[in-house]
Amino acid sequence: MSVSTNTQSAAVRLSFKELALWSSLLVLANGLVGSILGGQFAPGPGGIPDFIFGGGFLVVAWGAAVWLLMKAPAKAASLADAPVTLGLCLLGGLAQTNALPIAITGLGLWLFLKKEDDIRAAGAVFLAIASQQFWGHIILGALAPELVRLDAAMVGEAMVRTIKGASWHDNIITSPSGYSIVVVEGCSSFANVSTALLAWVSFGRLERVKWLPRDLIVGVVVVVSQIALNVTRMYLMAQSPQSYLYWHDDGGKQIYVAAASAAAVLISVVGTHWASRTR
Repeated sequence: MSVSTNTQSAAVRLSFKELALWSSLLVLANGLVGSILGGQFAPGPGGIPDFIFGGGFLVVAWGAAVWLLMKAPAKAASLADAPVTLGLCLLGGLAQTNALPIAITGLGLWLFLKKEDDIRAAGAVFLAIASQQFWGHIILGALAPELVRLDAAMVGEAMVRTIKGASWHDNIITSPSGYSIVVVEGCSSFANVSTALLAWVSFGRLERVKWLPRDLIVGVVVVVSQIALNVTRMYLMAQSPQSYLYWHDDGGKQIYVAAASAAAVLISVVGTHWASRTR
C-alpha cells in the first residue's frame, strides 16, 4: 500500500509545467550552442541597434516564454504529455539548422492547445519565435516578387506625388536628376514584420496572458508602422547618392533601426493596455 501511494505521489509531483520547462530549456540550449558556434552574438556592422532589433527581441521572447511557464499553475501531466515531451526533446537535440524550427513549432502548438492561460500565452510566444526564425523567411521568399513590387509602388507613388519630375517603373524609382534606385528583396518592408510581430506577441503576453479581440488591431498597427518606416527610409534613399549612403549604411540606418525597435515596443505595450480598456 505504501509503495503504491508513493508512486502516485511521485506522479502527481511531475507537473505539466515541469515537462514544458525542461523541453523549452533543452531546445533553447541547442539553439544557443548553434548561435555561439555560428558567431551570431556579435553586434556586427549594423551596431547595437541592429543587434537589438535582430537578436534582442528574440532574447526577450525566450525570456517571456520561460517566465510564463514558471508562473503557470502546477498541474499533473497527462499520459500523453510524456511521449510528446520525449519527441520534442529528440527534435531539439538534432542538428539546429534542420530540426530546431520544427521543435519550437511543435512546442508552441503543444502549449497553445492547453487550457491554462499562462501556458497558452507561452505557446503563442514560441509560435512567434518559430515564425520569426524560420516560417516567416519561407513565406517572404515565396511572396518576394509581389512584396517587392508593392514596396516599389508605395515609394514610387510617394516620389511622384511629392517631387516634380520623379518617376517609377516596376521596381525602379528615378529622381528628377536621373538618379535611380532599384528595390530588391533585401529592402522589403515586410522583412522586419515578423520581428516586430515577435515583439508584439512577447510584450503583449507579458502584459496580459489572455487574448482579446482588440489585440488584433494592435498587431495590424505594429505591421503598418514597420512598413511606413521602411517606405520612408527608401523614399529618402531615392533622393540622391549621398542620401542613399547615409540611410542605407551610415547614421541614417541606425536611426531607422532604433525607430523601428521603439515603435514595435511602444505600440505593443501601449496597445495592449488600450486593448484591455473597457468602454
